[in-house]
Order: sequence, then structure tokens, then C-alpha cells
Amino acid sequence: MKRNVTEIEQRLIHILKKNSRKSLIDIAKELGVSRITARKVFDSVIQAGKINKFTIVLNEDEKDLAIVHTRGIENLPNDLVIESFRLIDNTYIVVMYYENLTKTEGIPIISVKIATSRTLSESIGRAEHFHCDYCGKEMSGIPIEVESQGKTYYACCPNCERDLRKRKGDLADKSTMQN
Repeated sequence: MKRNVTEIEQRLIHILKKNSRKSLIDIAKELGVSRITARKVFDSVIQAGKINKFTIVLNEDEKDLAIVHTRGIENLPNDLVIESFRLIDNTYIVVMYYENLTKTEGIPIISVKIATSRTLSESIGRAEHFHCDYCGKEMSGIPIEVESQGKTYYACCPNCERDLRKRKGDLADKSTMQN
């Protein structure tokens, strides 16, 4: 199935979300395109500013976090903030390391919750213009991932997933279905 550039970009972004250190050769193989095409798509995604940053997350970065609900973050030092979210009511949710709570004096805190661990999803996220690799239909919602022979395929429904697995000769364990 011939895919448009937007769909190849979406698939590339999904591959990079799973592993941003994957080689261009492996990315091209997984996308089913040439290395040159993969490089062009990669460069266009970077130049368009679709990717904000590539980063490394350590195991210890995912533990002992404080989720702070606050009225403002103006006086909160940037180096304490892992993530911040501005809410519709103009308050903020800030994620920081537990041990840095003592450095928040003078910040108007509403509440604090302590998380023992954090898990980042490998979900495709907001995917647009994805087509089912079995029936070709444009998908709405989260596609079902099918891993087979080093490639990732996407199915729009459980029926297409089953038939895609048969076509690929991969009737082993089902991939994680995302609904």
C-alpha cells in the first residue's frame, strides 16, 4: 500500500516515541521504505518542528515524585520542575522530585500527592491519517499494533488484526491491543 508523507511521518514519530535511538536503517525497514526516504522524512519532521526534543529517562527519574497542585509557578525555580500543566482554572499541576518539596516555600500550594513511580505510555498518541495495513481504511481512534518480523503494522479492528496476522504468518501471542 502506498502511503502519503503525512502517514509515514506519523509512523516515524511513533517509532521514535518507542525508541528514539533506533538506527535509520532499522527505521526504514520498519516503515517499509528506503533508507533515503526514511532520512528525508526524518529531516522534514525535525525541520517542521514536530519533535520538541530527544531525551533520556533514567530509572531513578521515574521514582519518588511529588505531584503538586498550585495557584502559580512564577516563584518556582525551573530546575525543580520536571513537568508542569496549566489547568483550565489557571492553576497548575507540577511534577517534581519528592526531595525538592522543601524548596517550595512561598509557593501557593493547594495540595500535594506523592507517587512512588511513573510509567510513560508507548501509545501512538494523537495519530491522524493512519490507514489500516490490512483493509486500507483510514482509522479513527487508536490503532491496534501488530509486530511481525521486525515491522510494526496497524489494524483498524480486531478482525483486520486477526487477518493481518494470518497474512503475515504470525499467529503467535497477540500484541497489546489498545482500545
